[in-house]
Amino acid sequence: MAGPALNRVLPDWMPSVKTRAPGVLISDSASGGIGRALSKAILPTLFPQNPDQWDLLREDRSLIPHAINESLRLESPVPQFSRVLTEDHEIGGVPLAAGSRVALLYASANRDERHYPNPTRFDITRRPSDHLAFGRGEHVCVGMHLARLEMSALLERLADRVARFEILERRPLINNGLRGLDYLNVAVEPTT
Repeated sequence: MAGPALNRVLPDWMPSVKTRAPGVLISDSASGGIGRALSKAILPTLFPQNPDQWDLLREDRSLIPHAINESLRLESPVPQFSRVLTEDHEIGGVPLAAGSRVALLYASANRDERHYPNPTRFDITRRPSDHLAFGRGEHVCVGMHLARLEMSALLERLADRVARFEILERRPLINNGLRGLDYLNVAVEPTT
């Protein structure tokens, strides 16, 4: 990939680099990533640990898109993506030679305290539409609109029917390319 193209991919607050992507393929990213985003981020991890945020969402459904973005910002289903530099570059005073492999660590970028105040806090009133969970530019996730639609529909229904979630047991999925759960057991307190 030419440098100017990558510069369009990265948000304004990230440094610019010139890279190429040698035969990158992520299988199961749309279908598996959607399910993992739902199971890993929204239900078992963030709302049970932050019941105040669930209460906010139930009271104000206009926060659903922001809850989705905030969930994906904190718990990106794809942990990293790598590229090969096509030119010498320097980031943060560290020289990187052309031909070096570099990795974009989504969790690190999505929790950058220079851009996101209190970056580890789950806050659905934050509007992090510039997170990198779905990639950027020509490498954006082709299933992102379907993922957002599915997550919106799920949250709408759950907000009508669920007062609280409690994680009883979970087991992470061991996978270098995607994050998610292998097993999840959740108790649900219905609305009255």
